[in-house]
Amino acid sequence: MEHLNSSQQTQRLAGLEGQKPGLDQKVTAITTTDSNSDIQKNSDIQKPVPPSKRNVVPKVLLAVLLGGGAIASATYAYRSWQYNQQYAAKFQETDNAYVTANVSPITSRVSGIVTEVTVNDNQMVSPRDVLVKIDKGDYQASLTQAKASLELAKQQAELARENIKKDLLILSAFESNSAPNQPVNREKALQAQTINQQKQVHQQQYKTALAAVAQKQAEVKKAELQLSYTNITPLVVGKVANKNVSVGQQVQAGQSLITIVQPNPWIIANFKETQLEKIQPGQKVTIKIPAFQNREFRGRVDSMSPTSFGKVALPPQENGTAHSSLAQDVQRVPVKIVFEPESIQGYESRMTPGMSAVAVVETNNSLPVQKTPNLTPAQKAPNVTNPKDPKDTKKEEKKDNSTERL
Repeated sequence: MEHLNSSQQTQRLAGLEGQKPGLDQKVTAITTTDSNSDIQKNSDIQKPVPPSKRNVVPKVLLAVLLGGGAIASATYAYRSWQYNQQYAAKFQETDNAYVTANVSPITSRVSGIVTEVTVNDNQMVSPRDVLVKIDKGDYQASLTQAKASLELAKQQAELARENIKKDLLILSAFESNSAPNQPVNREKALQAQTINQQKQVHQQQYKTALAAVAQKQAEVKKAELQLSYTNITPLVVGKVANKNVSVGQQVQAGQSLITIVQPNPWIIANFKETQLEKIQPGQKVTIKIPAFQNREFRGRVDSMSPTSFGKVALPPQENGTAHSSLAQDVQRVPVKIVFEPESIQGYESRMTPGMSAVAVVETNNSLPVQKTPNLTPAQKAPNVTNPKDPKDTKKEEKKDNSTERL
């Protein structure tokens, strides 16, 4: 058995030795292929690439990108121009607009020291509210004095009226005592004349007293008004702004104390004069106010200012050059736009004068243009009389002459 095993092992070793040449061939083949690939790589690296081939591709890409960008820009510009033309045909827009409202100054009608200020800034007030109180002492004394003068004038008028009554009684008694058939002596005549003169004097005094009573009544009324002016009240409903008064301040008659902003805002839009051709009163307007970005207001064109930015006097023109430069400047003309009541409901008191706005006028809803009546061909033809031929005129003259001879 041991002899068999040893023989088998010798056979295996012989087989392995027979296979060694094949393995050596494979190894040599692998080494040769690797060396060939290295040689090929070295050869590729060593070959120089021409510079023209390396710059062609980036230039082509750059040209394509620039050409595409130019086409896209031209298309966008054309689309924008087309949209602007269509938009300008239907709408006129400006962002040079602002909110304004009626602003009423509250002034003092009398002078004095302020004793109380009853309002705060930004407070809503009505005509019945007392805003400022002025010391009433001097005006109360003036009213008392005027009433006393009125009573004195009334007493003087009553006294003059009583004198007139007495004169009438004396005159009636004198006339009753004198007999109608007896001649009037000189003494009685003088006495009657004196009574009449005294009566006239008393009547004149009574008229003067009545005039004095009327004057004193006017003084009392004036004193009452002066006293009432110590309570300063607004004339309109609005919000308090620019309060320039405090307790203890000495104010003068006509001095502005408080400003009241009325809750009736509107828009002043300064359109270019080149935009006014299509803008007419009554056209609808869309209004955007940056203070209320989520709200779009509606309104209508009310009127246009007769001057540009309130300028009434024309600027002086010294020479033709100044005139030409002035003609090239585009002026802006204020256009008044009023809100629709439903659109502004709830925002009247929140809008303050000076807020910026954007106004867009819908010019496509303009009033229809009056059409000219259709004329017939005969009406369109000019009314020109056909001149007569000179031969016809000569024949007519001959006929007239023959008739005259007959």
